[in-house]
Amino acid sequence: MLAELPTGTAPKEQSPPAASAVRTHELAHKAMEKINALGLDPSPQVYELWFRYFQGDPEIVRAIDAHPGVLDEPTCHKFYKRFLSESARSDAIKTISDRIQQAITELAGTLNSVQSMTTEYGDSLGDVAEKIKSAETIEDLGNVVSAIVEDTKMMMQKNQNLEFQLTNSSTQVAELKKNLDNVKKEALTDGLTNLANRKAFDKQIRDWVEEVETSGSDLCLLMMDIDNFKRFNDTYGHQTGDQVLRLVARTLTDGIKGRDLAARFGGEEFALIFPDTPLSAAIRVADSLRHAVEGKEVVNKNSNKSLGRITLSGGVAQYIKGESVTNFIERADTALYEAKNAGRNNIKSAT
Repeated sequence: MLAELPTGTAPKEQSPPAASAVRTHELAHKAMEKINALGLDPSPQVYELWFRYFQGDPEIVRAIDAHPGVLDEPTCHKFYKRFLSESARSDAIKTISDRIQQAITELAGTLNSVQSMTTEYGDSLGDVAEKIKSAETIEDLGNVVSAIVEDTKMMMQKNQNLEFQLTNSSTQVAELKKNLDNVKKEALTDGLTNLANRKAFDKQIRDWVEEVETSGSDLCLLMMDIDNFKRFNDTYGHQTGDQVLRLVARTLTDGIKGRDLAARFGGEEFALIFPDTPLSAAIRVADSLRHAVEGKEVVNKNSNKSLGRITLSGGVAQYIKGESVTNFIERADTALYEAKNAGRNNIKSAT
C-alpha cells in the first residue's frame, strides 16, 4: 500500500555516471557479457532483450529471474516476442481486420438480396393491373388477390429475415471495430503503468516537432528517472517495484493537463512532452511533479512497515528549431544525468 506523507528531503547519494552515453555503454557491455556467458547468438533480438534486462525493465527482469529452465535461444526469443515484439499485436490486428472485411462482405450481400427482392416484388405488383383486366370471373379476380396476398406475406417474411441479418451484421461489425480499437490502443500503451509506451512517445514527439517547425510555438521535453530504483527493486522485490512504477505513473498523469503527454520511456525512466509550453513553465511543472512524488512513501501492506521514500531526478529541454528529434531527446537526457550528478532529487535544464 502506498501512503502520502509530508514532503521530506532525500539524502545525498553517490553520483551516477556523468552522461547517458556512459550508462548506455555499460548496459551494452553487460548485455554482451551475459550473451557470451550463455553461449547465445548475439542477434538483434537477443541483444535487445538482455539490454532491456540490465536496464531494469521490471516485466522482463521478473520473467527472466523466475524462469526455472535454461535460458537458451528459443527461450530468449520467446521472451522477446512476449515483451518486445509487435508481431503478436500485428497478428491480432490482421485477424480482426480480416473478420471485419468478411462481415462487410456479408453485409453487402445482404443489401444486394434486399435490392433483388424489392425488384422482384415490384415486378410482381406491376403485373397485377394486367391480371385484373384479364380476369373474366370473380374466381379469377380472387386468384389474383390471393397471389398478391401470398407475395406480400413472402415479402414480409423476407423483410424480417433480412432485418435480422442486417442487425446481426451491424452488431458484429461494431463489436469487431471495438476490439480493433482496443488492440490498437494496447499497442500504444505500457501494460504495467497504463502510460503511453515508447512507440507512442516516438510517434507523438515526431508529430509535435513537425508541428512546431511550422507554427514556431514552444515545445519542451522532460526526462525523469526514479532515483536508485534498481537498488530498491533488488531489496524489496519486483512486485513492490512495480507498485512504485504505477504510483509514479499515476502521479505524473495527475500532474499534467491539456495536450501534455506522459510516457514510460523504458525501465524506471519516464518522458513527458509539453506542447505550447516555454522552458520556464516546463521547469515549474517538472519541479511540481518531483515534489508530488517525494511526498509519497512506500509502505508494506502486510507489516505496515515503511520501505522508504521515492524521489525523481529530471532534465528539461526546449526544442530548438531545426534540431533533430534525437538531439532534442539527448539534450533532455543529458540534463537528467546532470541532475543525478548534482545529488539526485532535483531538476536541471538543458543548454
